[in-house]
Amino acid sequence: MNRQARTILLIFWLALPVIASAQPATPPLTGVLDLDVRSGLRQPASPNAPALPFPLDSIGNDHHAKSVWLAGGLSALLPGAGQLYADAPLWRTILYGTIEAAGWTVYGIYNARGNQATSDFQDYADAHWDVARYVDWIAANYQHWSSTDVDRTAAAAALATIYTSNDPSLPGWKRIDIAELHKLERAVTGGFSHTLPAHGDQQYYEELGKYVQYRAGWDDHDAMADTVIYDPARVTAHNLEYTADRRDANNLLGIAGTALGAVVLNHVVSLVDAALAARSYNASLRSTVRGELLPDGTRSTIVGLEIRIGFR
Repeated sequence: MNRQARTILLIFWLALPVIASAQPATPPLTGVLDLDVRSGLRQPASPNAPALPFPLDSIGNDHHAKSVWLAGGLSALLPGAGQLYADAPLWRTILYGTIEAAGWTVYGIYNARGNQATSDFQDYADAHWDVARYVDWIAANYQHWSSTDVDRTAAAAALATIYTSNDPSLPGWKRIDIAELHKLERAVTGGFSHTLPAHGDQQYYEELGKYVQYRAGWDDHDAMADTVIYDPARVTAHNLEYTADRRDANNLLGIAGTALGAVVLNHVVSLVDAALAARSYNASLRSTVRGELLPDGTRSTIVGLEIRIGFR
């Protein structure tokens, strides 16, 4: 070894104690693998160190979880309310609320119009169709019909007691015994398909305009020219007008029913969507900074990310 190398080695040997004293003492092993491995990242705590602007144990963009059940329940009662609660985009609240308002508006308008149209065609039937006129037409013609088309004996027996009053000022349905009327209709086997329901029933008004056998009860029916059991060509103008009015009323009520169905569907879809919105809200990405005090008095700071999914 030459003189220059020996001189450098001597200087390093003499300076080694000074260099060692300038370094922080190596802390003793704690026996905790995680702490011992990370000991190189530890920083001595200093009373003069500036305070952090946040607590070391935890900080992040955390928020209170939304109740999935509450969100769904709110939208079940009022579509859009659950979306508003779950902080969903505002357009979803507006969409469900608009559908709700539109559905009830359409239902209210068309249900009212349908009910009025129903009342109108029922009044029309009461003014232009008379069960006594219908019975009188059968009485005038049944004996001329074929014995294979009518049981004349049964028809005669029913006609003998069918009138409960001869007062012409009373409406026909108050002067006719409904049970005897049904016997008379069942006696006509060659063209009658139904028995007349009681006056005022929904089926009563339906059958008057639907079946050819009731054509003789209309006030514009020509009884003298119509003597056969079944003749669609003899359906009257009043009968046809009544049928059209009834169809229009049913169409109006059908639109109202469709609107009501849309309202119900809107509640169901909004309920499910609000529940999913609340669940999505509860799936959050949360950043944290955590600190811990090590056994040797030093403090370690850890930055991390935490993903939390909540369902309540």
